[in-house]
Amino acid sequence: MRPIVRGAAAVLAVPALTLSALVATSAPAAAAVDPAPATAAAAWLAGQVPESGLFAGDFGADYGLSIDVALALDTVEDDSAVVSRIRDAVAAEVNSYIAYSYEDGGVTHTGQTGGATAKALVLDRSTGGTGADFGGVDLVERLESLVDENGRVISTFDGAPDASYDNTYIQTLAVAGLDGTGSDARGRALGYLLDQQCATGGYFRGDIPEAASDPCADEPDADATARAVLALQDESTADEASADAVEWLLAAQRKSGAFGGGVGTEAPNANSTGLAAAALVAAGEDAAAAKAAAWLRAHQATNVANCVYYDSADLGAVFYDDAARSSAQGGAMDAALTSQTVRATSQVITGLQAASAGPGQPNVLSAPDYVKAGGTTQVGVNDAAPGEALCAMLGEQSVLGWANPQGDAGLELRLPKKAGTSTVEVANAGGTLDTVEVTSLGAAKLPVSVKSKRIAVGQKQVVTVKDLAPGESVHVEIEWPSNRRGGSVAITAGQANRKGVFKVTAKVPNRPGTAQVSTQGQFKNRKGATSFTVIR
Repeated sequence: MRPIVRGAAAVLAVPALTLSALVATSAPAAAAVDPAPATAAAAWLAGQVPESGLFAGDFGADYGLSIDVALALDTVEDDSAVVSRIRDAVAAEVNSYIAYSYEDGGVTHTGQTGGATAKALVLDRSTGGTGADFGGVDLVERLESLVDENGRVISTFDGAPDASYDNTYIQTLAVAGLDGTGSDARGRALGYLLDQQCATGGYFRGDIPEAASDPCADEPDADATARAVLALQDESTADEASADAVEWLLAAQRKSGAFGGGVGTEAPNANSTGLAAAALVAAGEDAAAAKAAAWLRAHQATNVANCVYYDSADLGAVFYDDAARSSAQGGAMDAALTSQTVRATSQVITGLQAASAGPGQPNVLSAPDYVKAGGTTQVGVNDAAPGEALCAMLGEQSVLGWANPQGDAGLELRLPKKAGTSTVEVANAGGTLDTVEVTSLGAAKLPVSVKSKRIAVGQKQVVTVKDLAPGESVHVEIEWPSNRRGGSVAITAGQANRKGVFKVTAKVPNRPGTAQVSTQGQFKNRKGATSFTVIR
């Protein structure tokens, strides 16, 4: 084994099956929070905001998305010009957002939207308003009128209550928006929100059926549960409910750090992971939040050496999932992917603020001496920043990977078919971390000789194997002559000396005949054989 002493990062060459075991031998050091991922995401997101302050949707302005972006940016830079631009634009058209009117068959229909009203109130309150005068509308009073006697936030259609599109998210918005206003409606809304929690499971359901039912009969929804945790974080009367929800989130987190959402979004995705990370931050679950942030960081557009080719205008964006991340590589994003990525990035900025930096001083690890020419090997990295992109380069070959939540990564490379020593360079976004040399061995017919081609029983035979690489693992097998009770086999393993020679001494048993010697070096394509005669 040759120790590899590194500088800026821990880099080693190891077989794929032993990488995780090797890096796990060092206990992870405490790491500081790294603000760079959240800052980069916010910069990209701010750059996507139209001059008008409002994103476009399929049927006009997308007020909901615009508010999501403003709330996300507000967590990074309070009262920024971009946040103010969005706020002012939404306020100027607030009636178009929270109410509607349309004509059908000569009949004019009107309605109010509880969810939109609650979301506009959250925007106003989060950006310094009181909710009493947002674009000339008293949002507190309006929302109070849309919280029924049971605490359910509803909408209206032609003056009649309409609860067909209500969900737990809307309830969390109402609880958050009315907080601190002194409104009696908030207590009812909070109670109704708590009614959506499964008493035995701890999770919250997403959609709320029109008729009362047991939440435990519905599918768990990580998004709804995370939003409920955020809404309940300072609610002393709901400490137990919040703790149960956090416990459920911790159990729902995948090994990678990611979360899925509810029905239809069960697969790991940035939106759900970002929401859960924000809830875990609020709950003081720093380790789990950092683990989620690592997954988010691994889905952020970052160019690393020769491995990744994101358009410069897309750097900092966070992609919804693995497929979106792959689609964005190689050129500028199209309109559809950009729209999806704006939504994803707006959901992750708070969670990304839990991203960890690398722990600092790397460990010194060891690597096997040799690998097989033309085969594959892994270059391992530890003590990287969790989730950061890494690139291993060998000749014209470049392999991209991401550090896991522990800061470890394995980057698999294919070695040249010609035996020799190859230099692998490993880089992150900041530049080269280190280089490591990997020595490969090719096929060979190994010369095998014995001290005596004819040797008497009871004597000591010496088998010599040459043309091995220094320190190469070698296996020698002697099949002794057989008798009526069957033959026997002597097996010896070891390493070649500095000159590439390996010797083994064996006592000849009391069985005359022909003995067969076979040898194998570190790989099956490196072998040799000979024989000798045993006499009395």
